[in-house]
Amino acid sequence: MTDYSRPPRKEDPHKDHPLYWKNVEGGLFECDFFWREHQQWLADAGYMLRPRFREDWQPSWLNTNKLYFRCEDGNSPLRSSIIDATRISDGQVVAIKKVEKRYTPSEESIIRLFSTQPLASDPHNHSVPLYDVLQSPMDSNITLLVMPYLIRTHEYKFTTVGEAVECFLFCPFIHISNVNAALSDIHVVNFLMEPTPLLSEIPHPARPQRSYDFKRRVKRRTRTEFPTRYHIIDFGLSRRFSPGDELVAPVSYGGDKSVPEYKDPSRAVSNPFAIDVYCLGNMIREWFMDKSRGSLDFLEPLIDDMTRKVPEERPTIDEAFKRFEELRLSLSEWTLRSRFVYRKEFLVGRMYRACRHVIRTAKYRYCGLPALPTPPPLPPHTSAS
Repeated sequence: MTDYSRPPRKEDPHKDHPLYWKNVEGGLFECDFFWREHQQWLADAGYMLRPRFREDWQPSWLNTNKLYFRCEDGNSPLRSSIIDATRISDGQVVAIKKVEKRYTPSEESIIRLFSTQPLASDPHNHSVPLYDVLQSPMDSNITLLVMPYLIRTHEYKFTTVGEAVECFLFCPFIHISNVNAALSDIHVVNFLMEPTPLLSEIPHPARPQRSYDFKRRVKRRTRTEFPTRYHIIDFGLSRRFSPGDELVAPVSYGGDKSVPEYKDPSRAVSNPFAIDVYCLGNMIREWFMDKSRGSLDFLEPLIDDMTRKVPEERPTIDEAFKRFEELRLSLSEWTLRSRFVYRKEFLVGRMYRACRHVIRTAKYRYCGLPALPTPPPLPPHTSAS
């Protein structure tokens, strides 16, 4: 049986390094040293890290009047297990995730599965594509997964109801019947989207308002004019079931801590697909419906059913999506083109946005842009070798 317990935290071995954060303002954190130590090996494998993580790095703000956080190399990744890099062969910015096989032994195999045909061409497949798999030369327990560079969906506002509805069309991915894999960690931080063409250029991971090279401000566009693709990431807690298996598993505690099964001590095992349905419904409610001023009220009966306390009373994802499709088809073009109004808008700002929305809508209709923006088909992604 796999031992998932983590060893006691050791004292940081890098605390005496001259570039350690306690020794120089804006310096390297403990987690940064992992990437620094792998930097040359990653470069040889075809992936170049930013200057901060290179062996010859010297902080650009030293001996100047600059503040470290206003410099590109003064910013660390927001998550210690994920870093950005530039693919040397074509200059594309990618994300590299550190996976510790001892704790998440199935993650690599499941993400490979979704990146392999025929699933790679399934229009319902919104898993993050897998570009490459690298085995750390310093630790046999660590695998590095190379994937697209993505940004958080909820941090970029919708302008129309149609944009939000199109966003939620990723839902069927949660249960593709011939895969029978439960995600077990549906949460807003694992629901990401491609940065371009919605943004004018690739944003910096730590300062998304700045360009990747930190030289320009990134301009935002609307999803109606520049439809984007959405992806699910993080399969560390995912489980796959074989045909005929009973759909129960030990409860895995994902990012959504409100799941009723987590609070019920009598449920040491539960149906992980029912948990997925709850987490999906709760994510839509908490991060999208509750932040709008009635723009998504038509989803309320469905979301109420998806988030019932008793797992057996929740619809399956197939049933939930069928109801969602019926609701979508019942919406008029006028409703889909109506403005997505946020609760925290001030009166003056709301009036300004309403006037701008009228002008935008006229432009969209004149240009023939659909009320339900749909990105072009994703080129099939295949499993990394």
